[in-house]
Amino acid sequence: MQQLSNLDAVFLSMETPEAPGHIGGLAILDPSSHPDGGFDFDRFVDFARERLALCPRFSWTLQEVPLGLDRPYWVETEDFDARNHIHRLGAPSPGGHRELAEISSLLYPRVLDRSKPLWDMTVIEGLQGGRVAVLWRLHHCMMDGASGAGLVELLFDLEPTPAERPLIEVRDEAAAGKPVGTLEMFTTGVRNALGRPSAALRHLSTAASELTQQLREHGLDGAQPAPHTSFNGVLSAGRSVAWSRISFDRVKHLKRELGVTVNDVVLAMTSGAVRNYLEARDELPGDSLYASVPVSLRSADDKSIGNQVGEVSVEWATDREDPLERLFAIHEAATAAKAGAKAGGLNLIEAMGESLAPGVLSLLARATSQAAEKAPLPSNAVVSNVPMSPVPMYIIGARIEGMVPMSLLAPTQGFNITVVTYNGEMHFGVVADPKLVENVWEIADGIPKALGALEEAAEADPRFAG
Repeated sequence: MQQLSNLDAVFLSMETPEAPGHIGGLAILDPSSHPDGGFDFDRFVDFARERLALCPRFSWTLQEVPLGLDRPYWVETEDFDARNHIHRLGAPSPGGHRELAEISSLLYPRVLDRSKPLWDMTVIEGLQGGRVAVLWRLHHCMMDGASGAGLVELLFDLEPTPAERPLIEVRDEAAAGKPVGTLEMFTTGVRNALGRPSAALRHLSTAASELTQQLREHGLDGAQPAPHTSFNGVLSAGRSVAWSRISFDRVKHLKRELGVTVNDVVLAMTSGAVRNYLEARDELPGDSLYASVPVSLRSADDKSIGNQVGEVSVEWATDREDPLERLFAIHEAATAAKAGAKAGGLNLIEAMGESLAPGVLSLLARATSQAAEKAPLPSNAVVSNVPMSPVPMYIIGARIEGMVPMSLLAPTQGFNITVVTYNGEMHFGVVADPKLVENVWEIADGIPKALGALEEAAEADPRFAG
């Protein structure tokens, strides 16, 4: 398939200078884990060249259709060299987490150049303890979080000095070709345009049915949009990054004892952190905020590359003061949202991709962004949970000791929380607009504190104590 899928095209079309469409992350490496401390920049470039060659789409470039009348095409890049996408710089002294976060906050938000393959990496040297970090960015139109996590596990090693093994190319249903001629572009565009009205009617029917069901079950209150907050406004081009980590065993213990899911606990922790952030500023709305939760649409054995993602809006229960009440309210809301998604409810991202031309989506994104303070909010922020390897991974023998996931900000939403589970820990990455969130570390540091409050509440409750 040479043309981008509808889902892939949405992430490209909705991009603006204030809302870049890429995702990424920060891998913090400890080179001392290698017997000869063999990590250096030149070796990393050679390593990246070899491993990224396993996934051909890292060498593809976009051919966009004039005026955004149809989905772009993937084309093969002439004289592609991964080295041109890999950079290096040194961290300012003393090279701690805050200095690393400042560098990441400057590098991460830059919009990727669409005339080149849509990814890059930066090796950051001079960190405390001889550590090195790799900041990677790739456009969301290339793949979703689940694809990215799976790709990481394929590309990196499970031992400092692994035995020789055959390198297997990543399976990809898409393909790139030569640049598309005007006639082919026109005929394909007309054919795709003819299918959009029927797709729009189908999705509108689904949306109307869901709204009717909500009104029937909950009345007008159940159909109200999420309340506006100080971080739901017009995005700027700046970003700030912060992170925290917790033991996965602590989350699994709560899951078992309280009869909820890991995702429920993640939503409860993030809800507690956001509630405390707003309460400290006397800005907590009386009604609950809503979290948008990405849902993978791929089967368990599907390792293909590309976007197969939808999302559901879940009541975040920020109006509940008691941590346990908050968790159980989230569990109930999330269970209902998942049931609706499985029953074939509206997938907004899919609906937009199938119903609207990329140029229209681009105009919609800009209009929504400018009307952020007045537009109805389906949710207040995105919270995403992506599993990764349960055991340590290595890059040229250097152990990956920390992972910081980073994602994009949707129009009207001033921060995003993404968590990856890696090597027995949950690593939370918070990306925020500093114009809308004055202290992103307050949210990141609040997540472990919210977990502690949950544990204390469970221990004090006679239903669960002991």
